[in-house]
Amino acid sequence: MTHTLHRRGSEESLSKDYVVLVMSSRGFNVDGAAPKLKKALEIMWKYGIVNVGDMKQGSIKCWGNDYERIQANITDRAVLQGVYSDLDKVKAVAQELKNADLGLSVVISGLFDNVWHTIKKVGLLPHTVAVSMETWGRTDLLPPPKIMEIMTMCGHAMISRDLVEDTIEKIRTCQMSPEQGSERLAHCCVCGIFNTERCAGLLREAAGFKPDDKPFYLTKRG
Repeated sequence: MTHTLHRRGSEESLSKDYVVLVMSSRGFNVDGAAPKLKKALEIMWKYGIVNVGDMKQGSIKCWGNDYERIQANITDRAVLQGVYSDLDKVKAVAQELKNADLGLSVVISGLFDNVWHTIKKVGLLPHTVAVSMETWGRTDLLPPPKIMEIMTMCGHAMISRDLVEDTIEKIRTCQMSPEQGSERLAHCCVCGIFNTERCAGLLREAAGFKPDDKPFYLTKRG
């Protein structure tokens, strides 16, 4: 799933950002996959997932959606996608999915060495490995790197540069907190791979605040 591969940032930042995707395979095991997908979502949810969704229904960050609603409406063709900030949690998910032996396709995206060593510890070998080759062409037309770090956490490009910049300005002027800004952006990413925890830190930094700064946020404005 290449839309999860093009996230940008420092090694330190990306070490807290891992996507897990689970789905059935067309022409192989789609029919009757819903109960297995429900079990997979149950496993993904129990390990402190940051964000999760079903491509057919949207993520838990979309207005009016939550885990229970997504779980209740999973179909055979559901595509489950979630993101974690902790590699140990990814390991636990991979281990339990292996033990459950659901016969579903599982994709894990993140820093290559970290993901590779993690799945080896679980006793798994990948069927396929895909690697992002960066962006070629008129890269001078791209938004600034700090904006791209946030935008690329939505692999379908549903979060615009203007919205990110407006959110940063609202945080800089204390109209909202980095956490509120992160949730605001996450509403636009329907598939569930937008890491709100990582985003809050990136927004705080982009707005000029240090990690331990505690500015006064006017939470009812903006």
